[in-house]
Amino acid sequence: MLYRLGYFLYWVGTKLYFILVQLSAPFNQRAKDLLSGQKGLIDCILKAEKNQNQKSIWFHVSSLGEFEQGRPVMEALKAKYPQYRLVVTIFSPSGYHARKNDPLCDAVYFLPFESKKNAELLVQTFKPVVAVWVKYDFWFAYLQALNKHYIPTFLIAAQFRPTQIFFKPFGAFKRDLLKLFTHIFCQNDSSLALLQSIKLDQCSVSGDNRFDRVYQTTLHKEQVPFVNDFCKDAFILIAGSSYAIEENMLLSIDWNQTNKKLIIAPHFVHEARITEIEKKFGDQSIRYSTLQQIGSVPANKTILIIDSIGWLSKLYQYAHTAYIGGGFVENGLHNCLEAAAFGMPICFGPKLKRFPEAQLLVKEEIATCIYQVSDFTKWFNALENDKKTTHEIALKSRNFVASSMGATEKVMREISRILT
Repeated sequence: MLYRLGYFLYWVGTKLYFILVQLSAPFNQRAKDLLSGQKGLIDCILKAEKNQNQKSIWFHVSSLGEFEQGRPVMEALKAKYPQYRLVVTIFSPSGYHARKNDPLCDAVYFLPFESKKNAELLVQTFKPVVAVWVKYDFWFAYLQALNKHYIPTFLIAAQFRPTQIFFKPFGAFKRDLLKLFTHIFCQNDSSLALLQSIKLDQCSVSGDNRFDRVYQTTLHKEQVPFVNDFCKDAFILIAGSSYAIEENMLLSIDWNQTNKKLIIAPHFVHEARITEIEKKFGDQSIRYSTLQQIGSVPANKTILIIDSIGWLSKLYQYAHTAYIGGGFVENGLHNCLEAAAFGMPICFGPKLKRFPEAQLLVKEEIATCIYQVSDFTKWFNALENDKKTTHEIALKSRNFVASSMGATEKVMREISRILT
């Protein structure tokens, strides 16, 4: 009875979600982008895949962060099994637009809104020999279709919490959803223990694939035009994926002083947000797109606003310190490992419950929790005035990332048993 109720509520909830997207599209940019991305999508996929006879390895990710988290496994599979196409579906519009032309992939598509018909069409069209889901985004119809066609399906970088419905008495339907995976690779021991507590045996601890990914970025540094000229010999703070609350804290520092500069890469880069940031920081700020247009860095500019997506992971190489955004938003903290890989002290807001890697960084005294403006000012000023401590934390940060690698190898070992 509870199972049937869970099944019914899942489909009702899914339908309501898609209706809500349609209703809010005129007023909400994300909903508008989601809806526009779905127009003619199935026909577009069928047309693009019509003459493809190769079988594929199918990855599904929620957004850009999960794409980057899964990238080391994508690269390893692509290198070892070149006979298969690499097809990626992405649910988030911003993630799709950032990676739709990624040269690693043979094809990148929006994930069509969930239905049994769409799921069946995609499985038959992509002809996957294996499917890999990254972290979450558990769409039942797609997982069920893969299971129906006996496609081995893996969940990597999984992370679970006791409060999730899977571990509640009324979560039988959701627990059965997890059973559709051939194997689940957990980020940590606590997630594994939770799965074992509900009698799931097809699981193991692999670690977090992001450690492998962020370490790779430090080995192949891609220079960002004009940023080196902007930074020169200044002490650099980068605010990565920032929200308004973090940007307000940044105002407590006098950025007019020549010995320090600020790079702001906001979480949202639509025009209204960029204009809002410009108004806060005034004439000392300049957009990155403006630098590209004029081809030089004005001497009086000490704050650089990144007004397009896809640059953040490349920008950390220029920084001495990082303020990672989202820590004041419930479940909102963004990737702090990219900054850690390049070696630097890090700070973020206090809401870390869902982010064990951030908790580890605090425990290792690489990162600091910020609760109010005075905390941020004290943290930044202390580091700016004590370069020796800043350098020591930077070394500790790089070593922390390097010692945490290896998840990709564990995932590859298991998947290769099926593909070899």
